[in-house]
Amino acid sequence: MNKRIYFNNKFIEFNNEPLQTSQNQSIRFIPEFSEETLNKVVSELLSETTEPMSKTATGYRTATDNFERVFDYLKKNLYYIEAAGGFIRKQNEFLFIYRFERWDLPKGKLDKGETIEEAAVRECEEECAIKRLKIEKQLSSTFHIYKYKDKFALKQTYWFYMTTDYDKKLKPQTEESITDVQWFDASQIEKKVFENSYFTIKDVVTEGLRVAES
Repeated sequence: MNKRIYFNNKFIEFNNEPLQTSQNQSIRFIPEFSEETLNKVVSELLSETTEPMSKTATGYRTATDNFERVFDYLKKNLYYIEAAGGFIRKQNEFLFIYRFERWDLPKGKLDKGETIEEAAVRECEEECAIKRLKIEKQLSSTFHIYKYKDKFALKQTYWFYMTTDYDKKLKPQTEESITDVQWFDASQIEKKVFENSYFTIKDVVTEGLRVAES
């Protein structure tokens, strides 16, 4: 299991793999969280001492079994929001949207009474004007914190690997600040998308590409 909660280019990572310190100088390993340490780490995570668009993520790493504890702590102290979206494949290309000057994946908040699968398909259809989506597999959720109202929100986004054979022209949902919708192959993703995207999106795409290759 490998989970990260991001705030800009900082994160708390939950991973029981051995830490190679020589390759991860910017990651601080914490073997066990005390209540005092947890408060300190969360405070540091939410401070704005680093550039949001830095290409290097820095943060804290701790054992996997601490994830639920920290997640519950954040849910109680921040606004908690659920969303769903998709990594969509058509033949050998994958769908991306361009919003707020970054490449992103279609996603959005759940409506009342919706399942996460229903929300994911609806949001992709609305944001890209695409149809005939088929959910093939659920991917790992992503977690990120952002400024919201008078404090911060913790968003959990449920992701799905989808396929389609829809071949008509797509249309960005401009009222959601989407200015472009494009298909990219794997090599283009490496060269173009990853140069200008969110860390959470890179995590989803990396996992989705592994599914596509399997």
